Amino acid sequence: MFEWLKKILGIQMDTSLSKQESKEVDTSTSNSTYDRLNEKEKEAKKEKEGLTQSPIDWYSIEIQTKSVRQILELFHSKKWEEFPTLKSLKDERLKREARELKLLKEKISTLLEETENCIAQGKVKEAKQSLYSLRDKIVRIKDVVIRQRYIQAQDALTKLEDALEQKRIARLAEEQRRKNEEARKRKEEQERIKREQERKEEELRRKRQEEVDKCAEEAKKREQAEQSERQRLEILSTERKENWNDFYQVLASNGIRYLYHFTDTRNIPSIKRHGGLFSWYYCKNNNINIPCQGGDYDSRELDKKYGLQDYVRLSFCDDHPMAYRLKQSGSDIKVLRIKIDVALLKETLFSDINAADKLHTHGSSLEDLKRVNFAATKRHYISRNDEDFKPHQAEVMVKTFVPLKYIENI
Repeated sequence: MFEWLKKILGIQMDTSLSKQESKEVDTSTSNSTYDRLNEKEKEAKKEKEGLTQSPIDWYSIEIQTKSVRQILELFHSKKWEEFPTLKSLKDERLKREARELKLLKEKISTLLEETENCIAQGKVKEAKQSLYSLRDKIVRIKDVVIRQRYIQAQDALTKLEDALEQKRIARLAEEQRRKNEEARKRKEEQERIKREQERKEEELRRKRQEEVDKCAEEAKKREQAEQSERQRLEILSTERKENWNDFYQVLASNGIRYLYHFTDTRNIPSIKRHGGLFSWYYCKNNNINIPCQGGDYDSRELDKKYGLQDYVRLSFCDDHPMAYRLKQSGSDIKVLRIKIDVALLKETLFSDINAADKLHTHGSSLEDLKRVNFAATKRHYISRNDEDFKPHQAEVMVKTFVPLKYIENI
């Protein structure tokens, strides 16, 4: 029994051990193992004694009788199929391969047709995809026509790619040419605009220079004219009559020390600024503004009629009736006192009465001066009905200009 338990528990005694190894086994270990086995045997016996048998009459089987109708089935002998032979298997394989080859040819033909259509339409990408899908299938086909179509499709695709590449290169070249042309046109336009701008600037500079030169020339001419005019005025205001001394003797013998010119006080600054008295005609032609002009349109027309428009009018009396009327109208009159030297000038004229009167007589000779009624000119506040009223207004007319040097009270 121990041997059986030893086998169950996997305890084996190796009889092949040498005597030397048997002697080396620890006897205490063997004794302890045997003790455990004996204890287990005792425990198993106690458990067996504690078991009780159960009754078996609690289960019964009742068998019911039932009539069962049996169905009769005919027996058919099984027909055994014929076993395939190598020849039949070969034939079947060849048929299957033929069918697959036919389907493959049809598929290849369809793909080739699609490829050819794509090439005809210039669809390179689609044509490449179709040829790529044909690459693995065409190797299984030995049909010369299909292979020739495949090669032709490859050649056509290559030619199409070359043509498209040539078109692309041509298009790029055309675009580059167009860009270059546009750049050239832009450059030419910029150069044209620059040249036009330079031309305009040069034209502007030329015009400005012409204007400067013109202004300089005009200024020069104006200066020359002014210089010439100053010389002319200087001659007019200094050149005396040949017999000026006779004129002086007449004036001195009649007690004439001064001549007179009345004007509005608002004209005094202009007289000072321009260096003396000018005729209204000279002022008009030389843009000299007279703030308060003394004569009117009628008096000027009369001056033109008698050729006296370019003369400065002076009187022998200091209470001229016209000055009186202006004072009465509210004007602030200034009577300028002029030296008698102007009466000795070569171009000076003399009038026996107001030179605007149609009955007057004027001239530059000594006889014209002697016709003046000096006694009448010395009277004051003569009425219009007095016979000396007109002789009282006798005038001395100085050509164009009376310089400030002859005006004592300005």
